Amino acid sequence: MTTDTFNILVADDDAIVRCLMQVALEQAGFTVTLACDGEDAIRKFDASPPDMVMLDVEMPHKNGYDVCSYLRQKTGNELPIIMVTGMDNVQSINQAFDSGATDFIPKPINWSLIRYRVLYLKRAYLNLVDLKHANARSKAIFNAIPDAMFILNNEGIIIERLSQSARSSCLKISPGNALSQSLPDNIVKIYHDAIKLARKNNSVEHYEYQLKQDQHNNQHCECRIVTIDSQETLCLVRDITDRIDSESKIFRLAYFDVLTGLPNRLSFLEHLKREIPRAKHANTKLAILFMDLDGFKSINDAIGHNAGDLVLQSAAKRLQKGTRSSDFLAYGQQNEANEQETELARIGGDEFTIIISNLQRTENALIMAHRIREAMQQPFHLDNRDVILTASIGIALYPDDGKDAETLLKHADTAMYHAKNEGRNNCQFYNSMLTHQAEKRLNLENDLRSALLNNDFQLAYQPQFDTQSGSFKSVEALIRWQHPTQGYIPPLDFIPIAEENGLIIPIGEWVLRTACSEAIQWQNRGLCLRVSVNLSPLQFKNPDLVKSVLDILRETGLSPNNLVLEVTESALMDHSQETLNTLNTLRNYNIEISLDDFGTGYSSMKYLKHLPINNIKVDKIFVDDMLNDRDSLAIIRSIISLSSNLGFTVTAEGIETNNQAAVLKSLGCNTLQGYYFSKPVSSQEILSLSDKHWHIQEEKPIETFSKTNDTPPITKEVKHSRYP
Repeated sequence: MTTDTFNILVADDDAIVRCLMQVALEQAGFTVTLACDGEDAIRKFDASPPDMVMLDVEMPHKNGYDVCSYLRQKTGNELPIIMVTGMDNVQSINQAFDSGATDFIPKPINWSLIRYRVLYLKRAYLNLVDLKHANARSKAIFNAIPDAMFILNNEGIIIERLSQSARSSCLKISPGNALSQSLPDNIVKIYHDAIKLARKNNSVEHYEYQLKQDQHNNQHCECRIVTIDSQETLCLVRDITDRIDSESKIFRLAYFDVLTGLPNRLSFLEHLKREIPRAKHANTKLAILFMDLDGFKSINDAIGHNAGDLVLQSAAKRLQKGTRSSDFLAYGQQNEANEQETELARIGGDEFTIIISNLQRTENALIMAHRIREAMQQPFHLDNRDVILTASIGIALYPDDGKDAETLLKHADTAMYHAKNEGRNNCQFYNSMLTHQAEKRLNLENDLRSALLNNDFQLAYQPQFDTQSGSFKSVEALIRWQHPTQGYIPPLDFIPIAEENGLIIPIGEWVLRTACSEAIQWQNRGLCLRVSVNLSPLQFKNPDLVKSVLDILRETGLSPNNLVLEVTESALMDHSQETLNTLNTLRNYNIEISLDDFGTGYSSMKYLKHLPINNIKVDKIFVDDMLNDRDSLAIIRSIISLSSNLGFTVTAEGIETNNQAAVLKSLGCNTLQGYYFSKPVSSQEILSLSDKHWHIQEEKPIETFSKTNDTPPITKEVKHSRYP
């Protein structure tokens, strides 16, 4: 059926009545289908169901009652069926309605009114259809809403249940039952109070409550109350247990560390921001302890991150035990333990923080720090092995070291790094000088980056004297930095920073490239010198080191025979296969390797035979004391003898007197370097030293001095002459 057409099936055995009915209905705008008897009416209905049926009661084969019963059984209660009857007794009318008739029209028919009667029935029918659709939509909406929806009267009786979603199982409702049959008394009271408030304020009242399911679980419900009239109230109840659980999980993820279960950095800072105003109001102090596990990275590297996680979990448990007030009593602080409060957190990696509130004495923070440090020294048991770690702890105090959370945490962190620099496994309080040093270091790091970008570094070269020829055959390249505002900055101040932040790799490449380029410039002017370039341990461990060196040699045109790479003992201390592969590859390209600062590091003598090196450099600390100290002289003699047997040359650093040079030459040292010959000079000044020669007369050392503080004998200064 559409809004434009409305089809009516008319069944009557009287042809005249059928004709008149057709005319009247078509004039009213209806479409009419005619049937001559009951069976004909059923056939035509089955073939094309109409929107309305008009049946004469008295028809052959099947009378109107039979046809009406058949149609009602087939279509339900909505189809409008009108019985046309000439009987005017009540019994026939009742029989018509019993058969399922919607209405009846008595005969004789008033043809002028029939159209209005049918139009009225049509409108009623269409309204019924619209109502059915509306009810279906409402039911679908109710079923889609995850709420239990019901109507409650003022006595707390459930009048009607509109919906009951499986997701709203927190409330079992049945029409006719009292609300108290489903809920405890305290919850029922919440409903009644909300109903009164909603009626008074003409508002929607909203509240939440919990229902205990069992010993371990609660069910959370959300209820909204809307008044319908003075007697009835609409209640909507939703199960929000999943939402509450999700919010709880999100809260834990946001504020707690997953691995240890401790509060995280965000939680720690928020707690600290609450404690600072309390301390200010009460005029008390609080302390921040910042702890870092010494050597934790080696656990991850050597055993694996799973082992590292176990260490962190064990450390967290030790901290929880060590910061309990009951444990603090055992250390003789009975008068203050009840007042002091602690808050523990893991703020990242192997870093933990503790807030001590209501701090009465500064010493108490140090006592707790020492207790924690002692607890961390106990072995951690990991996979049938014991691992021993230590802890460095920094302490910052409010209000002495800062008046806001971020400043206090930063200063505690600074104090912790100071503890590490002091040898680790200790506790240090913060002082302003540490921040000054940290800021200076940070500014220096930023300036270091700018210096690299702006090409602000220079190279100086210290000549190396060859004892056989009496002249310079090589130089050592030394980096120099003239800061635009601070002036000259020693390498010992900025090289460690460059190694920490990774800038040593590009800085090292710049040094190598510059040294090779300037060596080529000397060659072009007739001076062929070997140039030594220092490699930091980080450079040596760089997997691209060999490629970088070879690329620079190709780029500058310097022969590998004229390049010496100086490597410290610390860079070679692991003697791993990767280390040997790197050394062998460099040697295969005829690049010489010099072991720098020998005797001050970690190498054992027996490892020297496995290292493909060419030269050993004797550190200045041995040269300084060699004329006055038997041990230093013995060490130098041993190094030179060992090197000679292994086929290495020896270079001695820090030569400041002729006596040192003469003794070292007599011992068989091949190359001498120091201020006695020349301080480090610029690339241009190297050219002016190229024609200088020294004649060093060998002198055997006088060894009559003792190890005690005897005054050493005065050696005769050996004169030397220089030849232009």
